[in-house]
Amino acid sequence: MPQTSVTREYLRLLRMVFIIAGCIALFIVGQTVVELGRSGRPLADLFVFSTNDLRNFVNAMNRSFNQLLAIVFTTVAIAVPLTANMYSVKLLEMFIKDKVNLFVLSAFVLGVPNNLWLLHNTKDSYEPMFQVYLGLGMGILYPALLIPYLYYVFRFLHPSHLLFKLERELSGDVASVAREASEAAPFARAVPKARAVAELFEHISSVGVRSVERLDRSTAFETVTTLRRAVEDYWKVKATLPEAWFSADPGSFRGLSKDALSEMSGSRRWFEMKALQQLREMLSAASPRVHDVVGAIADTLTDLGLSEEARKDPYLEELVVEYFNTFLRLALNRKDTRSVFVLFDHYRVYAEGLCDHRPELALEVAYYFQYYAHVAREQGVNFVIEVVAHDLGRLVRFAWEHNHANREKLLERFLAFDRDFDGKPLAGLKKAQAILAGYFLLRGQADQARQIGRTMSALPADFLDDIRDDLAHVRRERYWEVNDRRINLDYVAADHRAKIAEFFAGLDPLRAQA
Repeated sequence: MPQTSVTREYLRLLRMVFIIAGCIALFIVGQTVVELGRSGRPLADLFVFSTNDLRNFVNAMNRSFNQLLAIVFTTVAIAVPLTANMYSVKLLEMFIKDKVNLFVLSAFVLGVPNNLWLLHNTKDSYEPMFQVYLGLGMGILYPALLIPYLYYVFRFLHPSHLLFKLERELSGDVASVAREASEAAPFARAVPKARAVAELFEHISSVGVRSVERLDRSTAFETVTTLRRAVEDYWKVKATLPEAWFSADPGSFRGLSKDALSEMSGSRRWFEMKALQQLREMLSAASPRVHDVVGAIADTLTDLGLSEEARKDPYLEELVVEYFNTFLRLALNRKDTRSVFVLFDHYRVYAEGLCDHRPELALEVAYYFQYYAHVAREQGVNFVIEVVAHDLGRLVRFAWEHNHANREKLLERFLAFDRDFDGKPLAGLKKAQAILAGYFLLRGQADQARQIGRTMSALPADFLDDIRDDLAHVRRERYWEVNDRRINLDYVAADHRAKIAEFFAGLDPLRAQA
């Protein structure tokens, strides 16, 4: 929510108050005109009070103010702590510091002592008429304020507003440190500001985790977006921050060793580490309950990793790889195959983005593909192995299409994918290899296709016939059920399919040689 939206919110509140107050005033004036016309009495009679009349009037106003005060404070006392308990206790502090809340609640509280003082000043020999009409004006204004203010409170308590406030405070703290650095001011505030920023990250994460637990998808998505924007905004001023800022605070990273904290400080990336930690907390809550949130987290991690800022910083790229591996380990431990399916898709996209400028890191990612396939094999989740094989095959294909320096090594990694697997070969894995072989034949690269053929030549004939028939009959590009990728892994275009048939036909001589 940008600053202009906040300004519009304040203006909307004022406009509603004035409209309702004007309607109340018109209603009162209309009644008065009708009554005076009916009775024929002069208008001046309405402004003449006896002492008893005045006291009764003031007592009535006092009761009205007490009732309004009870309504407002009862609503606030129930709604604010309840919402804070559901999302983040930081909401309490924000509510108390909000200018509109301070003004309106103070105004309602002021009405009670004002009327008590008015009652005190009313004597048989003295009628404080200025105070009387001031109280009457407040008596008209406060009911007009009640409905708009309650609307404002409920809007304030919306989790999207809470996220906006947290993001603005976080960005403000970072900007203030950068501003002090640019003005050559002392850096003494950098460390406490960094600690405050780390705490704000935890409050943002709390909103996201609680939203996932309540299956509030829209707020969970907004939390992921907030974390992403916080990192992107931080990168705009990171170069201007003082050195003291980059020292990781042990209190913000409980559980990490001194060596880990020292490494984080040396690489100047504690802020990014804290942000990605919050994504990990959200992923832990979302897997396996809310897979679309898992997809949003994976997408955010991919986009941050492929950003220009990350491409300039090897530490950040490696951090993204570490978090992808952490996410995969979490999902595999829970045997959440759908989350693994989503994560590997984004991990492959990230590896493709590394091929041009960090080919060795992309090759390292290919190793992790193989490693987590072995983990899935040990857990008996064979579907994951087949998914990883298809993704690794697509990564190899991407590297050859763009002539990247790591293409040969990636192909070697792919061919060694199932070298340590015992037992019956997996059909999905061999299909992925056959699809890649067909791609090489389509490009006229017969040597690479033969490399794949040699790894498949010892397979049983009936097994090869089965996977050949399966690939030949897949004509539907979209999977016949709705899934996160919206593709059929075994589908290839007609010309590619013809080359796959050619590849299988060429296996017979190789099998005879074997």
